[in-house]
Amino acid sequence: MRKISIKLETVLSMSNNHVGDDWTHFLSIQKQVIKKGETVIFTLHKRAPMLIEAHSVEDDKDYPDAGENSIEFIYSDLIAIERNRFEMDVVVVENGGQYAGNTATWKFLFVLQSVKD
Repeated sequence: MRKISIKLETVLSMSNNHVGDDWTHFLSIQKQVIKKGETVIFTLHKRAPMLIEAHSVEDDKDYPDAGENSIEFIYSDLIAIERNRFEMDVVVVENGGQYAGNTATWKFLFVLQSVKD
């Protein structure tokens, strides 16, 4: 077994064409949520892939929009990492109203780092 830390450094708004103003962004890994600035340590198991999901959710109680994207790493990918920065885009599509079909794009920047015991 090996350990790896994952930190969500930041989430950047790349574009927003009338999709909303108030957002929550987070990574989801093995049912654990990582918010901006947070670091979480995970234990890696052989032959067990790690799925990292990025989520952007609009904080609108009447018409919430959401988008997600994911990347999957296999054990050999992760144990080879000493420290690497990754990017992942999330696109959100407005689901209703006069701006239906418009999009917003967010760029998630996160760091994976090997943790020494």
